[in-house]
Amino acid sequence: FSAAPAHALATRTWVSGHGADSGACALAAPCRTFAFALTQTASGGEIDVLDPAGYGTMTITKAVSIVNDGVGVAGIQPGSGFSGVTINAGAFDSVHLRGLTIEGAGSGSSGIQFNTGGNLAIENCVIRGFVNVGIFISPSTSSSFSVSNSIASNNGGGEGIFITPSGSAVVTGVLSEVTANNNFAGIAVIGSSTIGASLNLTIVDSEASNNEFGVEVSSASPNAAAAVMLRTVVVSKNGTGLDAFQNTILRVAHSVVTGNTVGVQTHSGAIINSYGDNDIDGNTNNNTGALTVIPTH
Repeated sequence: FSAAPAHALATRTWVSGHGADSGACALAAPCRTFAFALTQTASGGEIDVLDPAGYGTMTITKAVSIVNDGVGVAGIQPGSGFSGVTINAGAFDSVHLRGLTIEGAGSGSSGIQFNTGGNLAIENCVIRGFVNVGIFISPSTSSSFSVSNSIASNNGGGEGIFITPSGSAVVTGVLSEVTANNNFAGIAVIGSSTIGASLNLTIVDSEASNNEFGVEVSSASPNAAAAVMLRTVVVSKNGTGLDAFQNTILRVAHSVVTGNTVGVQTHSGAIINSYGDNDIDGNTNNNTGALTVIPTH
């Protein structure tokens, strides 16, 4: 007997709140969930959202773009103890998430969990209400990531955005126009689990407020000393605004650190370089560590 020809996956598929999880997820017959649409989408393809609805959790294992371009809320709400989006992609795969609202409802584990992949881009997303972490960047292989115009809030048990690679991963990232508020730590960059050569992050035009720690940077590994650059960032109304320890360098320019219990704090040989154009004032205690002021030219 001859076998039926294999169904070719599409480079573009669609989901809708009125769709059904069958067929090829074409525009005329969209699917109902992200998880099913992924099975019908070719590597490097795109899933487009047609209308507002809840589209379910998903595990991404290939290069793909999930796009909501302003049709309304494209929601994901995992059950208790589960993550909304889990990324286990290949070493050279790029994953792009745009316009998603990922709601933990006080019981979900993490909003976005990035385990492996070449590159992750998160854009125009809201991640809130998780027990552990809003955006969990924890790759075990070398990768890069960017988060732009997104909110990570009310993740009370952990971090809004948590960057902590493992193994020998070399990781670089950029956060732009990001709001991290009402978490335990707004943004945390921790290099203690990797022996990679570097862990570098740039944060621009962003806000970390109403957290226990606004921006926290640390590393116990001499090989992967975390280096973080802040520019035009507001760090306000936290327990500690900027906290650096264990073999790290935190550079700060054109930023405001005010209204915190402690403005800046260093431990165990960490360095905070202030470029002389910052406003570090109005905190209960402005500085409890080694703050090096570098003149601007």
